[in-house]
Amino acid sequence: MDYLSRCLPDEPDLPGFFANNAGVLLGGGDSLFVDNAEGFIRLNLAMPRSIIEKGLRRMTEAVRNRE
Repeated sequence: MDYLSRCLPDEPDLPGFFANNAGVLLGGGDSLFVDNAEGFIRLNLAMPRSIIEKGLRRMTEAVRNRE
């Protein structure tokens, strides 16, 4: 089991969760690459570090607020 599935075990749409609760757009694993990537997300790291840090903080806060 991957880390995000442990943090959000009842969340079937991880990209939707982060879009709606953190304002961060992600790609889901299965829809983009292979058929065994359910529960994984894709992060685009081709941007300034400050934007990546801000997005990760918002994602962390969204997970914490859900618990």
